[in-house]
Amino acid sequence: MEKIKVELFSIKFKNMAKRKVNLEKIKEILEDRGYKNGEVPRGWEVHHIKPLTEGGKDTRKNIIVIPRKKHQQIHKNRKERGEK
Repeated sequence: MEKIKVELFSIKFKNMAKRKVNLEKIKEILEDRGYKNGEVPRGWEVHHIKPLTEGGKDTRKNIIVIPRKKHQQIHKNRKERGEK
């Protein structure tokens, strides 16, 4: 059962891993915020306020949990504006 959870966690954050995200740090931050096992609910995602590509870090101040659709819209808007 634990292996399945780890695999799901890895899949959920696969795109973050490509950008050198510290998954353990994010999991720790989420656990501190009360998310069971450091996992966000279905339909929600972790978002970096200041993107990693712009020097953002995996810190409590830079990480928020937002609905998946809002997260997609944020990145769509950034792409349309020519931002990373």
